[in-house]
Amino acid sequence: MNTLESLFPSNPNYAGRWHAIYLEPIVGSGEKISIGVLAIGADSQYKVIQAIRAELLDCLYGSQAENMQSMIDWVLTSAREELKQHGTICKWSPPFSGVKLSKEYQAADENIEGILKQAIRFTSSLSTLALDAEREDDEYQPRKYSEHWTKSISDELKIIAPHFGSNFNRKIKVGDANILTTYGFLTDQYVTNFGLLIPTRLSASLNTIKAKLFDLETLKRSNLLIKPEKYEIIIGTPSFNDPTLSDKSIKRLKETLGMISELSEDENIGLFQAESASQAANHIFEVAA
Repeated sequence: MNTLESLFPSNPNYAGRWHAIYLEPIVGSGEKISIGVLAIGADSQYKVIQAIRAELLDCLYGSQAENMQSMIDWVLTSAREELKQHGTICKWSPPFSGVKLSKEYQAADENIEGILKQAIRFTSSLSTLALDAEREDDEYQPRKYSEHWTKSISDELKIIAPHFGSNFNRKIKVGDANILTTYGFLTDQYVTNFGLLIPTRLSASLNTIKAKLFDLETLKRSNLLIKPEKYEIIIGTPSFNDPTLSDKSIKRLKETLGMISELSEDENIGLFQAESASQAANHIFEVAA
């Protein structure tokens, strides 16, 4: 390689193609939003992912966000089934009207996740721009999602260990005041609280998690005769390889997680990072069983 060539990066060695999936929320209006992207590699590997994150659906559609999410799930599942059966999307018939497939775009990157990131960058401003926007004032969404996160873990653990169902959201009196403190999961030997890092609400998410850490510290330092031996906080995060996250969002996510790790280490409280409720539930089962 000569000196001039060394100034430029080498060409990506993973080739593929991608499509965006658009939805008209009001059929016939002409208004379209990108709800998903799919990539097909030259090696026949394929992936279909949602292009707009669930927390942004809440911002846009409020009480109708759950219905919108169900429609998106239906469309993306249909696209996955088409690719699984035929290896191509060219003849795909969406499950209902108002869904459009973009033309095919050729691309190259390090892997299929890189191609998906390209697709999102070029088609979904609701994913990239909204994720990079700073929001510091809304505490409601992190609390709401944290409660849903706890319920999802509880539902998963009940499948593999139904007898642990009563150990969730345990309320106990920790101090002298006649106030009960709620803990995410509590047994005689083990206690954990659950936190969730939401990319669009990292500052508010951190405040919520700090409060949960404080509750664990309070229990640990209390004068209760019977206290758990192991203290932990389980933090739900997206994958750092999630194509819907920009590099800036991933950097902020890692920095916030690092801050939480330092806070928990100071009080000798364990931290477990989970990317799904099932992963968190399996971890609890291994520790508490």
